[in-house]
Amino acid sequence: MDMDGWKLTVVLPAVALALAGCGDSADNAGINATDNADAQTDSSVAASQGSVSPDNEMREWLDSLDEGASILTISGAVTSTGEYTTADDPRYGGVSVDVFRPGSGGGSARAGSNADGPYALTIYTDALHEDEPDNVVRAWINLVLPEGAQAGERYAIASFSTADEHQVQAHVRGDGHAWTFAHQVEGELHLVELGESVTAAWHFDAADGNREDAARVAVEGAVSGLAFTPQPQAQYELTVNGDSETHLGRIAINTTNTGDILSIGNRISLMLPSGITTGEYTLSDRASDDALRVILSQHTIEQLDGTLTLTEREGVFDADIRFETSGEDSVSLNGRLEELVLNE
Repeated sequence: MDMDGWKLTVVLPAVALALAGCGDSADNAGINATDNADAQTDSSVAASQGSVSPDNEMREWLDSLDEGASILTISGAVTSTGEYTTADDPRYGGVSVDVFRPGSGGGSARAGSNADGPYALTIYTDALHEDEPDNVVRAWINLVLPEGAQAGERYAIASFSTADEHQVQAHVRGDGHAWTFAHQVEGELHLVELGESVTAAWHFDAADGNREDAARVAVEGAVSGLAFTPQPQAQYELTVNGDSETHLGRIAINTTNTGDILSIGNRISLMLPSGITTGEYTLSDRASDDALRVILSQHTIEQLDGTLTLTEREGVFDADIRFETSGEDSVSLNGRLEELVLNE
């Protein structure tokens, strides 16, 4: 596909993409920004549906980036310093590298799966606020694509609370909740590539409130060929006292000194010891040397029996899991856990 002489490479997903986590999760519950809802312009509607090439400045950004690299510029009430924060920076205890993954949910944010999305981008830089000009902090933007987003399209950008199903959700945040610009969000994102990696360019404005005199920032940037990071996820059928449901969702993994505790949804937890290897394991509701423990927090049971079959590929684990219980509640589960990074 050739757009105005600039070659646009469209890469369709080639892996089972499915299932953002930490301090940068998109947790905008309670934001009541209404400015965007009624202020949708004809151009922004067209942007959510039209296939157009990025403008010259965006092309220059993308052409200048190495594979996996990004550029992020913030101006206004917050100014980016032009430095890129990495996980090696001693100021930060957590990982601070760009990530392309399924939407992590929470508040108004969209939750995604590895195979179907919707997908999210978190892009980092360093920045300072005009009220604290000597305090440089880690800063990031979250961009959550709409479900079914396609390469070669451009999408309007709005806030987490006001974006419609065809728009990108976005906000800007400073480390430690130093500041958040999540209101009156308006802009565009050009999605160049979406599959095993993502390439995109964007520009948007955001405010720290709904007031006319609210502090504002302008955000511009691009990312080129950022590899997809799948999320740990569980997919299973759960039957409780005869009623069945299908679950697909993210697994939360809590690492302890003795192993990992996997929260797989429906208040079900699985305890795995450090150094666990591939193989078939017995499941029980009681901890023992011969069985892995399963905890069902919202059900009353007398006994649980089942198996977990653990396999490994490219440094991550997958597992087939099944169990059934007896007692006041009859519970059975049959499904699969994927993309598990476990304590060694």
